Amino acid sequence: MPPTPPTPPQPPRPPQPPPPPAGGSTSLAVEEPAPAPTPALRRPDGFSIGIGVGYRFPTSLQTPNTSSVRLRVGGGVTLEPTVVFATTSHTVDMGTPQGGSATQFGAGAVLRLALVQRGRMDLELIGGVDLDNVSTDPDDDNPDDVRSTTTVRLLYGVAVGAWITKNFQATLSATNGLLSYTKLREEQGFDAVTITSDTTIGLIFDPTVTFMLHLYN
Repeated sequence: MPPTPPTPPQPPRPPQPPPPPAGGSTSLAVEEPAPAPTPALRRPDGFSIGIGVGYRFPTSLQTPNTSSVRLRVGGGVTLEPTVVFATTSHTVDMGTPQGGSATQFGAGAVLRLALVQRGRMDLELIGGVDLDNVSTDPDDDNPDDVRSTTTVRLLYGVAVGAWITKNFQATLSATNGLLSYTKLREEQGFDAVTITSDTTIGLIFDPTVTFMLHLYN
C-alpha cells in the first residue's frame, strides 16, 4: 500500500471584523470630516445702526463739522437719511415790537451700495436726493410779505470704507451734484406774486470730500 501524500498547508485567513455588540446595529461607524473653520466676521451681521461724526472739507480739523446716522442692511446696502424741521422767531423792541419768523423743512437720503469688498475694504457707489424748503416772513404784522425758497438736488459719487473692527468703520466719500432745481416764490401784497425757477444739470466731477467715523451696534 503506497504512503499517503502529506496535506498541503492552508493559506492564512484574512482578519475578520470584530463581532457587533449584543443588541446593537451591525452598521460600521463612519468618521465624519471635521467642519471647516468659520471665517472671522469683518462687518456687522444683518441689520445694524451706525452713528458717526466727521469732517466736510475744506474745514479746520480742530472741530468736526458733520454727523450722520446710517442704517445698514444685508448685502452691503446702507441708507443714510436726513430730516430737518425748524422754526425761528426774531423780535426787535424799540418801543413798538417788530418781529419776523422763518421756517425750514428738509428731507433727504443717501444710498450706499458696496460694489467691491476686499478684506476690510469696501468700494461703494453713492446716490442721493435732497429736498429743502425755507419760508421767511420778515414782518409778522404783514402776512402778505412772504418769501419761500424750495430746492431739490440729486447727487452721485463714490466712497472707500475701511472696517477698523467689526463695528467701527472709517469712510472717505466724494460726492458731486447731478441735478439742482430751485424755485423762489415772493409774495408782495395781494395778488402780487413773483416766481423764479432755475434748473442746473451737469456731470462735472468736482467732488465734495467727507471723512466720517461710524460706530455700529
